[in-house]
Amino acid sequence: MKYPVSRSAFLTASSMIAFVALSVSANAAKCFDKNTDNPKAGNATAVVGPIVDLRSEDESEFSRPENGADLFSGDHVRTGDASHLQLKLCDWSTYTFSPNSDATINEFYDAAGAGRRRAVNFVRGGFRFASGRDTEPGSTEIELQDTGVTMGVRGTNVILVELDGAIYALLEGPIRENSGLSPRGLVDFWTDDNRNAITASLKRPGFAVRIDDNGVSLPFRADDDLLRRIYQAFVPAVPEGEGSDTDYAGNPVNESGQGAQEGDPASNTSNDLAQNEDEGTDQYPTETPGESEGPIVPPPVVIEVGEILPLDALEDFAAAQTAVDGHIFAIADAQLFVDNGTGAQLEDEGVAIVQLTVDWASRTIAPEALASFVVFDFSVTDASQITPDEDFFFPDEIGKAYLDQMIADGAIPFSVGENDFAVFPTQIYTFTIRQGANDTVTVDVDVDASVTDQQGTTYNGTAMLTDLQVLPGSGDLAYFEFPLANVLTIDDLDMAGMQRGPGAILLRGSGAGMLTTLGVPTVVDGIMAAQIELDYGNRTIGGGDSYIAFTSPASNEIGGATITNYIGLDQAVSFDTGLFDLAFFPINSLSSDPDVLKGQALVADGEGMGYADIAALLGDSGGNHFYREFELFEAFGLLGSNAVSTIAGLEGQSGLIESAFDVAQGTTFRYEQTQFTGQPGDAIVTLPNGLPIFGTSEISLDINFGNRTIGGGGSFVFVDVEDPLANYSLTLFEGINAISFDDATEGLGVFGLDAEDFAGNNINSMLILLHDGQTVGPGENADIYFDFTDGADGAGEGVIESIPIRAGATPQG
Repeated sequence: MKYPVSRSAFLTASSMIAFVALSVSANAAKCFDKNTDNPKAGNATAVVGPIVDLRSEDESEFSRPENGADLFSGDHVRTGDASHLQLKLCDWSTYTFSPNSDATINEFYDAAGAGRRRAVNFVRGGFRFASGRDTEPGSTEIELQDTGVTMGVRGTNVILVELDGAIYALLEGPIRENSGLSPRGLVDFWTDDNRNAITASLKRPGFAVRIDDNGVSLPFRADDDLLRRIYQAFVPAVPEGEGSDTDYAGNPVNESGQGAQEGDPASNTSNDLAQNEDEGTDQYPTETPGESEGPIVPPPVVIEVGEILPLDALEDFAAAQTAVDGHIFAIADAQLFVDNGTGAQLEDEGVAIVQLTVDWASRTIAPEALASFVVFDFSVTDASQITPDEDFFFPDEIGKAYLDQMIADGAIPFSVGENDFAVFPTQIYTFTIRQGANDTVTVDVDVDASVTDQQGTTYNGTAMLTDLQVLPGSGDLAYFEFPLANVLTIDDLDMAGMQRGPGAILLRGSGAGMLTTLGVPTVVDGIMAAQIELDYGNRTIGGGDSYIAFTSPASNEIGGATITNYIGLDQAVSFDTGLFDLAFFPINSLSSDPDVLKGQALVADGEGMGYADIAALLGDSGGNHFYREFELFEAFGLLGSNAVSTIAGLEGQSGLIESAFDVAQGTTFRYEQTQFTGQPGDAIVTLPNGLPIFGTSEISLDINFGNRTIGGGGSFVFVDVEDPLANYSLTLFEGINAISFDDATEGLGVFGLDAEDFAGNNINSMLILLHDGQTVGPGENADIYFDFTDGADGAGEGVIESIPIRAGATPQG
């Protein structure tokens, strides 16, 4: 793809240094040679300018190396004014030394040719380092002379340069030819050879540290002025007579590593990928006013595969797309660093699951909160084969804090790309768009999220994913916090079926307090409930009587009315469709309803009982989007039909009920579950500090088939929550007003109530679902879920399921 590039973008590209390559003859020394005490370290692949010197360890005088000259351990290199030197080492790493630099290659391979440790003693000046293909984690070390500081680099590009009496290290970004499962790029700093005590780490492109008499600073984002000064250190005037074109022949990527580094004439020892970086570089300083006859018009720039797109090129690409959006989805190894004030230490290793949507039409990344997400999960290890981690350590409060950061990281416009390039940093990740093959793009995601708890301990999760393909559409998943280690494998799911025998079970659950995800994400009152059928005989999940229902009260001011929706999970999918070979099912696959936007169902190890987790992002007819995650448990005693009733089925039902109860009570009956009629339901209050307080809930709800109403009369809800140890007590009693069958949702026995439907001020909303049964028929039992407040910022939820219908109305009083 060819795009015209703006002047600012063109100057920013000056970090891609151009060199003049001279002719070179083949060299005899071999890389990785085990038969010598001084194995070859690499070659000088670009020698530019009047003063470029090289001295071997056993020599006293410096001399100018030829282009392609062999390098060995202990070689001392230096450059003068307007001069550069580029070294290509045997591990494919590259050092590009700026003018007035001085450094020594202290160690490369041991005498046996086995140890792969690179150590460079940096004296002065600056260099740009790019990790090689064979780089092992932490295998490259740069010792900063006279500072006591060592810099360890793996899998990335970094610039080191002297400015104003200090040394700055700038992380440019990951190496290419990487994958989401490869070790992430990282730059660590330590002092006094104590590598176990990391004083600072660079993990996000565009961040830097300052090294001076005070040691190593904390990482900070380099501003435009510092970036300009760092890159200017690498762009002197090209000396007259040196030429202007870079003539690197051959492509070592298509050769063996050893052959390319040994000076194969066909490849001329140079990596033509370096040429791709160098082409289009402004090789001359900016002219001062009056020296030029007209404005400088940069030529069109060829954007090679792997290069970061300038924003104008990204705009052209977005305009050419026929699909309105696309997404990336990947899993990568992740690390958790914990710092309790004594320095960051690696605490745990796990995985990061990343799904990010790109909206080409609106030119935004992550256009909707939780439609894009980054999830850390340290309950498992090894992204290529998810296995449980017994050392799992990740506090709940930190997971919630990451969720808050994800919400804040939505709707990133293309226009904010750093330095006019497609690099988009957020609180949790940096999203980079690069040129792909055949007019496509690829994406890198450098994940780095930090949260500090109330005790001052900082938790830092990191992961790196590169070369991700943009898939059509916006993806199927939604954010979740449920530990993957608890999710059954497909084999485990089949084993559970063998132990239980063929047949279906119902998993049911609910969650109070939902999140609106469009615009500014907001937590709103309301409750969501679900029921999923798990059929071991047919090896399917979903279908049958599976559904999700939710209600949000009018007090949320979302359209000014109570919103209630019922969504059937009407598609039974095979166990074998689970992601990662786990019982992990995108919720889109379980429903044909367009209001199911995103989410997933996870079937877990319930120690002998059915257990699951749902995270759902759902829409409604008013255009609102609601998110909630909650757990589901096996509903014992409901192995038969538990379909939601229809209003048509309820009409004229009183006669059937009278016959079933052998009574003549008229048309009013009740759903009742109290301490006098059976086991009360559950209630839980979550205090502002996250402390849960448990109690009970009771209900009696009239249904009048003659008047076609539910509620009214003596209908009530009662909540009793008490914990003496927490010095907490709550008792509330509220009557329930009557609402019409005509207020039901979509002609079903699904009702949503809000605060105006109660004779009190504590209950926010209630979701009522009437179910058919095998004895009475339509309306034989009910599930009732409600959310409430304790009047002091405590959020409550009440759950009473499988409430039987009883003869007569609720007694008054």
